[in-house]
Amino acid sequence: MIRYLKHSEIDPEKWNQTVRNSLFSTVFAEYEMLDLLTGDGTWHALVDDDYQVVMPLPTRKKGVLKYVYTPFFMPQMGIFSNYELTGSEIDRFMNEVAKQYVLADVLLNEMETAQKIYDDYYVSYFLDLQNPYNELCSNFHENTKRNIKAGEKGQCQVTVGEEQIGDIIDLFRHNRGHEEAVHYQEQDYEILEIVANILSNRGLLEIYGIRTPEGKLAAGALFVKDGIRRWFWFSGRDNEQSRYKPMFLLLNNYIRDHAGTGIHLDFNGSKNPNVARLYKGFGGIIYCIPFVRRYKNTFWRFVLKLIGK
Repeated sequence: MIRYLKHSEIDPEKWNQTVRNSLFSTVFAEYEMLDLLTGDGTWHALVDDDYQVVMPLPTRKKGVLKYVYTPFFMPQMGIFSNYELTGSEIDRFMNEVAKQYVLADVLLNEMETAQKIYDDYYVSYFLDLQNPYNELCSNFHENTKRNIKAGEKGQCQVTVGEEQIGDIIDLFRHNRGHEEAVHYQEQDYEILEIVANILSNRGLLEIYGIRTPEGKLAAGALFVKDGIRRWFWFSGRDNEQSRYKPMFLLLNNYIRDHAGTGIHLDFNGSKNPNVARLYKGFGGIIYCIPFVRRYKNTFWRFVLKLIGK
């Protein structure tokens, strides 16, 4: 039986055990991480039986209306279990969500793609780093190879574990962060830095940087160690240093450093076509992350569409 639990009713130990033993195990769905990503006490959950299956429900309010959303910086969410869920089981959970909230915008995870119950999907890319670098490099697109060579001529320095998390966040904030499509607020950047520092303290963060010959930080990235997966989680680039092709250099060096290890580099998807093209250029293999939108009923569907939600 599926039960709705408020945040205060969730057993953190049982929750984490289920998430860690699930087919899609990820540090981002652990109890403490959800607290950080959403704000303590603002996520609730659906739990089947004695935590055999769990589903986090990050919650926000618009006026008096409560709805479920996917937090920034959480790559995938969905339902967590140690067996493959059927479409009817996923639908059963979504129906329970609709009993509690007028609207649920739920990003599922890649283990739930095959069931075809989703309303939309996000595109992402991953790269299996099992093979040696020369084999991985042979699958790079020609334009990617040209950009790497052009960047190498600039004699930039690659740094590993030396850059400050806040400096990389500032690179994004003061460059791409000004674009209209980016909706991060100051509070979001603060949460990002807190979460990144927690991950770093747990030994789950790799920090790469590219510095110009003059020592200026041109690009930086935060990679999260998550089982055999490495999320290309967050990055920033100085637009004024684009001639050095710093992001091409950064990703190429990361791939070279980890080639032959068998880890999966997950580029973490992007709606930006230029960013997606960058990932694809490194030989990234496309996959889909399903998205489900569920209204409480037809009345709330009409009302929320009327107000543009």
